[in-house]
Amino acid sequence: MTKKQIRTGIKGNAMFSSMKTMAYSQLERLSGSRQALVGAALTRIVLGAIGLYYYLRDYFHRSFLWGPEGVWPWQNFTGPDNDAFSLYSLSKSETWFQLVFHAGAVIALLFMLGWKTRAMTVLHYIFLWSLQHRNPVLLDGGDNATAIALVFFIFVDSGSRFSLDARLSRRKQVRPDAGSMRYRIGSLLHHAGLLAVILQVCTIYLVSGMYKVQGERWQNGTALYYILRVGEFGWPGVNHLIYEHATLVVAMTYATVFFQLAFSFLLLKRSLRPFAVTCGILLHLGIAVCMSGLITFSSTMIALELLIMGDEHYLRLADKMRKLVGKRDGLEPAAGAV
Repeated sequence: MTKKQIRTGIKGNAMFSSMKTMAYSQLERLSGSRQALVGAALTRIVLGAIGLYYYLRDYFHRSFLWGPEGVWPWQNFTGPDNDAFSLYSLSKSETWFQLVFHAGAVIALLFMLGWKTRAMTVLHYIFLWSLQHRNPVLLDGGDNATAIALVFFIFVDSGSRFSLDARLSRRKQVRPDAGSMRYRIGSLLHHAGLLAVILQVCTIYLVSGMYKVQGERWQNGTALYYILRVGEFGWPGVNHLIYEHATLVVAMTYATVFFQLAFSFLLLKRSLRPFAVTCGILLHLGIAVCMSGLITFSSTMIALELLIMGDEHYLRLADKMRKLVGKRDGLEPAAGAV
């Protein structure tokens, strides 16, 4: 073996050793502590509020919209073409419908408040999925994002902040054993769930942006003009303030496409994440205001974007807010965070 081959081998071993050390370091960091707990809690609260909104929005018309004799025929709901599971399909009884419907509303509230958070996440997913598939005509796109996110949220520790679980843990002075195997496995699953939700958001933006760049009206900058003129979603007296200004419409059209395509790449740099999340929230607030029929979709996307920023971002934001209002209301970790 020549000296050159020996040197090459030594360099290769050193590189492999360095990569191995880095991998163990990352594994130790991800298993030894849990990140984005504030964002996870905020996402849980907003998703729970959206779920509760589904139940309360048309509460007095619930039997007409989702009941056994509702507007969506029972044979369509239980027919061979509909293979999606739903608790409402287990019985055509009005009593069963009322029981499942009200149980789902209570579970959505408990999920939002963070009581037995992990169990409520599973139950909220099952009950909300069942309601959505009882009448698919009422869906607006936010339901798909919610259903996917709730599956991943089962693994996320979303109850260690701003929850009844965290409050109870503080009272009992329960602290997690960060060195235990249970905690470390839970932390890895927590971060895997966070990553899955973030990738879902990135996929939504990237696919949406790719479809837009293929459209002629998005290419010539007139797409938002036609969207804002749709009577079913528009807000009378507001939308015309935008679509009557051609330069503004063109700028907003191109800005929407550029942002959606760039969103995933902005997240690669940690310092740009607050900027990306802020732009995303403003985008969906604009959709919620100018396209009032897509409120739940916009709210769902805002909820999922709150998960992206780390705890340090929220702490800095809280410090700035305290300086502005002169109040102390910390986002300190809960004593019983697990």
